[in-house]
Amino acid sequence: MGLFDQKTALVIADMIVDFVDRSGKLYVPGIEEIVPEISSLIDQAHEAGAPVIFVNDAHDPDDIEFRQWGEHALAGSTGAQVVPDLGPSEEDHVLKKKKYTVFYETGLQDLLEKMLIGRVVITGTVTNICVMVSAIEALMMGFKVTVPKRAVKGLNEADHNFALDQLERVFGAQVV
Repeated sequence: MGLFDQKTALVIADMIVDFVDRSGKLYVPGIEEIVPEISSLIDQAHEAGAPVIFVNDAHDPDDIEFRQWGEHALAGSTGAQVVPDLGPSEEDHVLKKKKYTVFYETGLQDLLEKMLIGRVVITGTVTNICVMVSAIEALMMGFKVTVPKRAVKGLNEADHNFALDQLERVFGAQVV
């Protein structure tokens, strides 16, 4: 049995130009390693009839997050677009976010509930920030959560491993 069915959604966090392209404003070292794995998961989800949902940073010019990370992923900019290697296709959903979590004021929870989704497979960048915060929030909302470890990337290996350990051991996510 695969990861996907019609009650499972693939959620892809922040696989955008500013994080994935080497010339991006906040390039995550080694992030290109997970692009083929996410691409494979997209294909699997499509084949199973499961929804694919991209949720991407799209910040206002005065976003307070810039104090910590510098300006990146400005709404409407190339840097805030999904990298071409991942799509999205016409059937996929693309949502914009302004905070670390894929849920805050994005409409994702309503979309998942409307589609009767019970489990989310969360992928993307970065493991120890947006992925971890989003997975914890999904769990607190009652969704089952799966995080494929080869489809997420942390800022460094220690942070990546810490986040996966916490998600699985403390919060009850399935890490595969």
